[in-house]
Amino acid sequence: MMSFLDRAPRWCLVLALLLLNALLLTPELPWAGFPPRHWIALEAPLVVGLLALLPPAPWRRWVAGLVALLALTIVLGAAGDALTQTMQGRSLNLYTDIKLIPILIELVVTNLGLPLAIAGLLVIGLALLALGLVLTKLLQGFHGRNTSRGFALLLILLGGAGLARIDAMNRDETTGLTARIGHPAVSFVTFEWQRAQETRQAMAAFGRQLYEDDHAYAAPDGQALPGLANTDVILGFIESYGVAAIEREPFKAEIRPRLSKVESQLADAGLSVVTGRVTAATLGGQSWLNHATFTSGLPVTSQLRFELMINSPHSTLIDDFQATGHDAVALMPGITREWPEGGLYGYDDIHTSDSMGYRGPAMGWASMPDQFTWQRVEDYVLSRHDGPTFTELATLSSHAPWSPVIDVIDDWTSIGDGRVFDRWEGAGEDYATLWQDAAAMRRNYAPAIDYALQAASGFARRYLGQDSSRNRTLLMVLGDHQAAPAIIGDNPGRDVPLHVISDDPTLLRGFIDNGFRPGMFPPGPDAAIPMEGMRGLLHRLYGNLTPDETAPTSGYGS
Repeated sequence: MMSFLDRAPRWCLVLALLLLNALLLTPELPWAGFPPRHWIALEAPLVVGLLALLPPAPWRRWVAGLVALLALTIVLGAAGDALTQTMQGRSLNLYTDIKLIPILIELVVTNLGLPLAIAGLLVIGLALLALGLVLTKLLQGFHGRNTSRGFALLLILLGGAGLARIDAMNRDETTGLTARIGHPAVSFVTFEWQRAQETRQAMAAFGRQLYEDDHAYAAPDGQALPGLANTDVILGFIESYGVAAIEREPFKAEIRPRLSKVESQLADAGLSVVTGRVTAATLGGQSWLNHATFTSGLPVTSQLRFELMINSPHSTLIDDFQATGHDAVALMPGITREWPEGGLYGYDDIHTSDSMGYRGPAMGWASMPDQFTWQRVEDYVLSRHDGPTFTELATLSSHAPWSPVIDVIDDWTSIGDGRVFDRWEGAGEDYATLWQDAAAMRRNYAPAIDYALQAASGFARRYLGQDSSRNRTLLMVLGDHQAAPAIIGDNPGRDVPLHVISDDPTLLRGFIDNGFRPGMFPPGPDAAIPMEGMRGLLHRLYGNLTPDETAPTSGYGS
């Protein structure tokens, strides 16, 4: 075929024009679907026309290769944008998201297994390489000696004039051919460049904020919460638990009855509960950013912000509770490797996947089921510390792709080292298949959240207020973020429920005055509190600071 194309420069030009046009239209696919809004990418005729004027010099192949490389870069950027929109409901931000590539690779390997992940990456890599080689060869097949100069100039005129007048051509009222002409590649690159500049400025402002925050609790040693002295405080994050699970079909049909039942069960156990609505920093993933946002009182909306925050002297709730006299403990079953960030947070005691003593089977993506994690709060924290404790934990059973979904074990005393969960070994659907079946994941989502709520409420009923020799307890259970839009539906927002449970109802009165409502159901969106505002709220309720001193710092940005 290539020998034929070598003798047929017209075919090379036409095929190069068509292939390059198709590649440069890919930035539109994530939001425009197929077919794309535009049919012609003006960059394609401009580039092909310019190449058609170049002589057949040896360096021309390098120019052709560079064009192919740039086109494939646009394709990769478009694919990243599509993935980001699907998983996190936002556009790609190369400035901040480039750091997430290792995390994405690890996620793929974890869910698909190393052999399948390598095979998939090889297929994608070879496909891109083949596209690049074909486009390069086509771009080399025509040049200034075998191509009509008039036709080349016509292509340049079409592309250049179109790019110069594109704003007028693409107004909403345009119809016909002009409505099908655009410059997606230029728009994509321009958008990312402008966003990078804005993000860089936002990062600089955030960095200054870390060192110039004049809130009393921002000092390196934090600020005590005397209203919670001699009180065990537990902050538990439920994976992918958003308000949309309570408000949207078909999920609410299962979740709302569960919330009603939990509310009754807590009341029967002599416990009080109030529920608020909190706006998380992210949507669809990056749980650690929301953990950092809640504990720091700052909008930690990206990995760059997280790194700036964790390496700064800005304090967190861990420091606040240590200043109050608490031992600060982290239970992080999702951490499967070294976790230097835990040391930077300053916990007194850290338990990760390897140190939590779990001997049961893996539960799909989750290293251990939620019920075991909650039981470890009693085994590793409450029973080992005589004084008050602050415990932060992150559960995993409701992590995508939500398989397997298991039952809560009635006899908590039988949990032990987790081998009681052997009955579910091998349960659940094959991950490689499940990730391709969005409908199956949607079916599993509500049952997984249901299980997570049962495990959390079961812990509360079993351990809060049951030991008169221990301190009173304040238990905060909240979602870390909404599930991905691909599962929960378009535009779900970032709001998550926050359930506050205690054996001492006096601890909850202040929450009612700040938009929370009694029971397990969250209030409406007008009562939502930014997640970075929760640290300030705790200080208003249990500290010695005034409302002005604890007002949350606003601003989401990058």
